Amino acid sequence: MTSFYMFRLWFLTFFGDFRGAQAAGGNHAGHGRQEHGEAEHGHIHESPQVMTIPLMILAVLSVIGGYIGVPSVLGGANHFEHFLEPVFHAPPLTHEMVESGGHALEMLLMSGTTVAAVLGFLLAWLLYYRRPELPDRIAGAAGMVYRFVLNKYYVDELYGAVFVKPLIEGSTKLLWQGIDARTIDNALNGSAHGAQELSDSVRHMQSGNIRSYAGWVALGAAALVAYVIWVGVQ
Repeated sequence: MTSFYMFRLWFLTFFGDFRGAQAAGGNHAGHGRQEHGEAEHGHIHESPQVMTIPLMILAVLSVIGGYIGVPSVLGGANHFEHFLEPVFHAPPLTHEMVESGGHALEMLLMSGTTVAAVLGFLLAWLLYYRRPELPDRIAGAAGMVYRFVLNKYYVDELYGAVFVKPLIEGSTKLLWQGIDARTIDNALNGSAHGAQELSDSVRHMQSGNIRSYAGWVALGAAALVAYVIWVGVQ
């Protein structure tokens, strides 16, 4: 699969017809339209060095890494053979195990993976270089199966319907609108509104009018006298 989709990417990128004008909303209908598409989407150019240099380093390491890891069956030392032994505690490959079929198994596995990689390349070459019309025909013939695979088995839609949507609706209606807005906010706003009304009523006592102050003093004195008389009667 890796060989197939990597060579598919290679054939679609470096072979075939130019598809940039289609992305701009048309085809090769004229030089003006092509320039218009390049103006909107940017002309074809190499990536900046911050992207290309790491790719170059990885490419070099990919090439030399294979030669460093050549197995003993091909005459190499395979310096990576015992690299993960402290993790997996795998027993070393003894001489008897090698003679009893170790080399044959290695050759079989290497041959199988090489054949698989070649088949992936040939399939990509056939579908996206030699016969580029075949993918659309295969997709049309597959029908619902193709759409099912194209939509990634609808795992995202299922996950969204089962987990994401209920979580969002629950947090919106229950946590936000129900608890936060209607309970907490209303309690805080109601307390603030009550304090505002109380302070608005009490502030009239501090009007700065001497007659008003005298009236409040007289009213307080009368209330005090009434209380003392009531206590005395009791």
